[in-house]
This record gives sequence, C-alpha cells and structure tokens, in this order.
Amino acid sequence: MFSCTVLGALAQLLIKNGTARITGDLASIITNVPLIAGYSIYGINTLLMVLALKDGEMSMLYPIIALTYVWTTLLSYTVLGEPSNAYKNIGITIIVIGVAVMGRGGRK
Repeated sequence: MFSCTVLGALAQLLIKNGTARITGDLASIITNVPLIAGYSIYGINTLLMVLALKDGEMSMLYPIIALTYVWTTLLSYTVLGEPSNAYKNIGITIIVIGVAVMGRGGRK
C-alpha cells in the first residue's frame, strides 16, 4: 500500500505537468506524454490497491493512502516550486501522526 501512495503522488505530478502542455486542441492531449504517463500510473496504482484491499484491513489501508497527500505536497514544494506555509506543514504533520496512530491499532 505504501508504494500506492508514492505512485499516486507521482501520477499527480505528471498529470499536473501534462496539463501545462495542453493548448486546447485534441492532439495536444492525445500526444501529451506526461499526461498519458500520469493516468497510466494511476491505472497501475488502482490495480495494486485492488490487490492490497483484497486481503487487507480497510480501516488500516485507507489512512495509509492519506500519505499520498503528504508526498504530493512535498513534491509540489520541491519539483514545482510551489510555496510552503505553516498551515500546509501542520496539515502534513497531522496526517503523518494520524497514520502512525492508526498503524499502532492494527491487527495483532
């Protein structure tokens, strides 16, 4: 499931990059490699999630998926150069703490 969070963040970054290349015509969408790669990775991510959810405990797995927000935000800071602020950083911290707390309450 952890790899799903990383793949989800990577897919979002590629889709964001791809949307900047859309010029308004259909050809700019069909030939847009980052956009197609991003949606392809989302497809792979979905298949991996199906496998994880098949035997996993949903109440444990879905909080882990929230880590996608963390990776996406950190990538937006570093790769896209988007500005950071205290509210975003507090949100990231709360998500990480929440996932850690949920992880301690899993199956024994």
